Amino acid sequence: MIIKNNLKKLKFLSNFKIKYAIDDFFSLDMFNPINQKNYFDSYSFTIFKNRSFRTHVLGMGGSSLSSKLLGQFLDPSSIDKKLFFYDNPSPTKIKNSLSDLKIGKKDKFIFISKSGNTIETKYFLHLVTRILKQKKVPNFYESFIFITEDKNNYMKNFANKKNILCFDHDPNIGGRFSIFSITALLPLISVGYKLDKILKSLKKAKKIFHKNHIKLSKSIFEIIDYEKKRGLNIVVGLTYHDKINVINEWYRQIFAESLGKNKKAKNYISSYGSIDQHSQFQLYIDGPYDKNFIFFKIDNKKKSIVSNSSLIEDNNLMNVLEEGAIKTLEQKKFMVTQISIKNDLDNYCSLLYFLIFDIYLRSIHENINFLDQPAVEILKKNTKA
Repeated sequence: MIIKNNLKKLKFLSNFKIKYAIDDFFSLDMFNPINQKNYFDSYSFTIFKNRSFRTHVLGMGGSSLSSKLLGQFLDPSSIDKKLFFYDNPSPTKIKNSLSDLKIGKKDKFIFISKSGNTIETKYFLHLVTRILKQKKVPNFYESFIFITEDKNNYMKNFANKKNILCFDHDPNIGGRFSIFSITALLPLISVGYKLDKILKSLKKAKKIFHKNHIKLSKSIFEIIDYEKKRGLNIVVGLTYHDKINVINEWYRQIFAESLGKNKKAKNYISSYGSIDQHSQFQLYIDGPYDKNFIFFKIDNKKKSIVSNSSLIEDNNLMNVLEEGAIKTLEQKKFMVTQISIKNDLDNYCSLLYFLIFDIYLRSIHENINFLDQPAVEILKKNTKA
């Protein structure tokens, strides 16, 4: 992973630092699945041994986003073919998707909710049940899998009543930071990915990050210092490649839910570059000077477009559009940070650590508990079924 910015061109020097301990960071509960040697031993994956399923994941926010974050990078072509994500309670999408498929023994439906009581989870469960009954799918409860806390809640009670396989959601890990846990990894295991291989990449990336955290923290310090001294209150994240587009959705959630707890909180905008160059960039470039920009990039070499063949080769056009956007923003003297990774899982996992680390350091600076979500809990109570 390579991180660079244009602060020298902006003639901005920073000596800003935040006091932290890297061992305290990695002692957070969210890292237990990779810190503890036998963490996954309590789970039985027998039904997935030497088998792969077409899997439908139903859950809100981090409950499905963490798995989508990894699945999209590992194999973008599998999305909506063998790995489906339903992260919005829209009856139109769910009905249209399932009505076009012949549902059989190769299908698994994974319903995820830490509390097991959210109104959206009940909606997903009963809508899918109705659709499968209408399609006359036999014994469809056998294809259901629940991930929820091991306590008295709606999902757990439903699972016991219908004899549905249930995996325990770690009570100490919140949904948005469940990237390393069973919540994110079970859907991937169900479609054929090996748990050991994924954990190997996560652990390798952690080791590399631990070794380089001082250098990486400097990039975060510079961004925070620049935002503070220039009075910027908007961070715009941009992606141009399908494999890492979900990183923006996920970072937006952990940024907003972790840091949005006072009137000085910054806004995070996730922007899909190739689309937003034709819709948002006029505002970005000539609008208020209240933003800095972060580009999430895959390290692909840009080639000159000399023919129609070179235009459509790989992601060449995406690279050209991306470089044009960076050049324009730098010309307009915006701060631009580029985070580039190689096209492999080890590098991608390093990026995940870096972004969580960014949230961690920002929370220390703002004196915020980044793990709770008090406003969200109020919202859940006000929309309780």
